Amino acid sequence: MSARNAVRVAVPVKLARLRVWVDKGRHWSAVDRLILWSLANQPSTAGELAKVARIPARLITEVILRMMRFGWVELAAAPKGASFRATEAGREVVETFETLPPVTRRQARRISFSMEPFAWRAYGLRDLKPYRPSEIETIEREHDVRRLVIDGGWDRLSSLELYAAAEQVLTDDEELSSVDYSASDAVDQFALFTVIGNSIKGLPPEPAEQLIAAIRRAARDNKPGAPMKIKAPGRAAASVMTSDVVSAAPIRFDDIVLSGEDHRERLIEILRQARSRFVMHSTFLREDAFIELQEEFGRAAKRGVRIDIFWGADRDEKSRKANLDAAIAINHRINGDRSLRGRARVHLYTTGSHSKLLIADATGRATGEFVAVVGSCNWLYSGFDRVETSIVLRHPHAVARVAQEFAELVFDISTSSEAASDLTSLSRTLRSHDAAQGGEAEVRLVRGDEHARLMRLARETAEQSIMVGGDRLGVAAEARTIIPMMVAAERSVQGILCYSKPSGPLTNRDAQELAAIARQAGVRLVQIHDRELHGKFLLWDDDHVVITSLNWSSADTRPDAPQGEIGLYAKSPGLAANIRRRLIEGWPALDPSRKTQLVEESIQPPRHRRRRRRNKTKAVKKSGVR
Repeated sequence: MSARNAVRVAVPVKLARLRVWVDKGRHWSAVDRLILWSLANQPSTAGELAKVARIPARLITEVILRMMRFGWVELAAAPKGASFRATEAGREVVETFETLPPVTRRQARRISFSMEPFAWRAYGLRDLKPYRPSEIETIEREHDVRRLVIDGGWDRLSSLELYAAAEQVLTDDEELSSVDYSASDAVDQFALFTVIGNSIKGLPPEPAEQLIAAIRRAARDNKPGAPMKIKAPGRAAASVMTSDVVSAAPIRFDDIVLSGEDHRERLIEILRQARSRFVMHSTFLREDAFIELQEEFGRAAKRGVRIDIFWGADRDEKSRKANLDAAIAINHRINGDRSLRGRARVHLYTTGSHSKLLIADATGRATGEFVAVVGSCNWLYSGFDRVETSIVLRHPHAVARVAQEFAELVFDISTSSEAASDLTSLSRTLRSHDAAQGGEAEVRLVRGDEHARLMRLARETAEQSIMVGGDRLGVAAEARTIIPMMVAAERSVQGILCYSKPSGPLTNRDAQELAAIARQAGVRLVQIHDRELHGKFLLWDDDHVVITSLNWSSADTRPDAPQGEIGLYAKSPGLAANIRRRLIEGWPALDPSRKTQLVEESIQPPRHRRRRRRNKTKAVKKSGVR
């Protein structure tokens, strides 16, 4: 193929233009630490150290001079002449750190890069030049240009993907701290490659094999002007977050929160312990619920805690408007409170998510340690008078996964969100923490359709029992929960589904008929009177637990909204057995040893609703459902 017959191939790329904060400065090596360790033990000259280490004296001198600028090394008089020794600060650094801490300064700067769609590699604009679509159209008028087109389009880069890409183009002495999304953007453009024979001009350094193969195929097989479709890029960076399993020490039983009152107390405890950051997602909002907690929020803000509150109601226009009105009303109260003004805010857009999340630096231990809470409680809507299920996470790597999903949830509807940047930065920091690995417990974040996979896992692996809980019983219950439990019941696995009320088109009579059918297959349906149950959970055998925002027995998930429902799977010794015992203490009808006629009674609609609700709340508190 001659130059005259050269083929140009246009490949879609993302052009990202970011304003970032980087920590710029010296990162020390193991050799640097060895030099400082030697000077902490005995004063030496650069020549003496060079002779022992077999390193040129000039390099030793450069290292020592840098350490002197940071106050770690000083001159020392000796009979043999001027030498160097470690200062008190230098000796402390050697004794405290296995690797010398970097000495950096934080600064803001702008970076731009192109990201190719095959291996998700980012390149500086000199290495991979981007072209606007209009520029490609101009070139097409005079040259043979073959375009690659992503089938279904290329979705917007996630917060995590932007961070990971930005790191690839930073210099060796820079470390990414955060991205200012309000001053950043990413747009679709093209990279242009010229194919002449077997030669491809315009390739970036170390190009992905898939990129080269796609260019050659387009040049060989496509007709002039004809596009060639390629598969949508795999979102590898984001999927790693949820597939990772964190191994940790057994989960404390008191980190599973059940009663409404305990949820309120845990929220107040976190607010009182928070040092600098508190981020909440409550599906629904209620002004009165905020008023009841306003004093606690104010105390936290007065200590310097920054508070961000998100909500996700998106069922219909009426629901969105009601919660937006509540958000506006709460913000009005915040602006009128001297302690909260400028430190707290409720965001005025819905995330569209049903998840319930909390993240704060409120461990009660060291600075920089965070906790996360995942579960069923609508923190700024609940009256804290129903049984919920939430799990408190303390392991930094587990908290990191929650923080990243929270960041993507926010970033998906507001790419300029400061909170999304903060949460992504927090996730990256926590993932780098040296935390105890290994142990008897495993935890993993669960998103969207991953819930169905865990129900199938319970169906296939349960040996003794499966218990599912949710607020409502809907038409989705049969396929999502009841049939899988029926399959497990064929192996003599006890199945119990508990709920508060029928939902949607499903009536009380329908629920009774469904209960009768399920009972014949060995699965019990138990209605909890007066809607006392709002928690959403899946328990099987003694160790396996899923605590989530998903109503297993009424709602379904959407593949295009992975953050629509967020939960957590935990395998920890005795955890499921402990939760099951606490629930049975409050509601004896859940006890597998009870006769089926009691189950039939339990699904009858209650009379004198208000009086029985008050009595039931007292009974639950006395029974120990905590």
